[in-house]
Amino acid sequence: MSTVNAMTDLTIKGIKMESGKTERGKMDLGLFIAVLVLLGFGIILVYSSSFAVAQRNFGGADYFLSRQAVRAVLAFAAFMVFINVDYRFWSRWSGVIYIAAIMLLISVLFLPDDHAVKGAKRWMTLFGVRFQVSDFARMALILMLAKKCGEPGADFGNWRSLIPHYLRIGIICGLVLLEPDYSTTMILLAIAFSMLYMAGAKKTHILATVASVIPVGIILVLIAPYRMNRIAGFLSVGEQSGRHGYQAFQSLVGLGRGGLFGTGLGKGEQKYFYLPEPHTDFILSILGEEFGFVGLMAVFMIFAFIVYKGFKISLNAPDRTGQVMAFGFTMVIAVYTLIHSAVATNLAPTTGIPLPFLSYGGVSLVFTMSSMGILLNISSQIKPENTRRIPEANRKKRKVRA
Repeated sequence: MSTVNAMTDLTIKGIKMESGKTERGKMDLGLFIAVLVLLGFGIILVYSSSFAVAQRNFGGADYFLSRQAVRAVLAFAAFMVFINVDYRFWSRWSGVIYIAAIMLLISVLFLPDDHAVKGAKRWMTLFGVRFQVSDFARMALILMLAKKCGEPGADFGNWRSLIPHYLRIGIICGLVLLEPDYSTTMILLAIAFSMLYMAGAKKTHILATVASVIPVGIILVLIAPYRMNRIAGFLSVGEQSGRHGYQAFQSLVGLGRGGLFGTGLGKGEQKYFYLPEPHTDFILSILGEEFGFVGLMAVFMIFAFIVYKGFKISLNAPDRTGQVMAFGFTMVIAVYTLIHSAVATNLAPTTGIPLPFLSYGGVSLVFTMSSMGILLNISSQIKPENTRRIPEANRKKRKVRA
């Protein structure tokens, strides 16, 4: 049987192997359940954080709820489809997907000015569906890097071998920056560089590249007044009446009001027009206010569990392509969660980074669930004999220490 035929007929129940036998797929059930828990809880949290804004601006408290529910259903459908499609299929088509992302990023820049949101052209409507192009570009970049890093003979030992990867990263990040979307650009760079390091690039090469990017990033902040205002707000959060620090201050007020156990679902006050964008950029503050420190820790534990499972799948993936792909999609969850949390707690300047699964969002939720579907597909193809275990000597040492 050919290798191509051996990679077909993948389902949750089984995987056809080269010998012609069917081996039951061992999809990570824990990760599957954790993702669905966050997806379901996200619908509840979006409604609780948005009904006041929806009632005032759209004449109905369930405006955001109904839309989030529909998108959650679509996201779940995409999730199941991606679970059942061999991740190598997306690797083979990554070149086409990458080119499509570039075309969309270029197209969005030439949209009329009335398509801009707060001065940025980041959104596009295609076949009646409105989405943020950078979400698709992020997925395309991860798939492309995973394919190239997994190709036979891929070498990361010198600068010359890294140049093609840097060009692929630079094209996507440069176009996202032109929208402009500075924060997403920095996130894409962080994820891409970490993927290259994971694939085998030398630490010195990655650090030297990061060091060369930092001055450019600083210059881009200094020449843009609105970015400087965000820095000013970050530094003046203690001033309640400060124009630039208002969002961060109100976020901290919400977290403080939550205390240990929270005020209760739907009983928070910050969503009543004290906190801008309570259902998107600052949904963590609403979570902390209504569910308290205990609720926050429970959600963070689920996120930590997803990230742990993702890295474990990356470690044991059948090939380098699967390893790098799983690592990249896991890093997306980790980085977005960290940055959103840092903004809500004023550990980072305010920026519009959503909290995965929980923030109100359109097609971004579909892309997130699709990436989790790919991650679970990779997990279903890990053979028990390929699972990396603690060496016997290390296990004995741990027993002795215990």
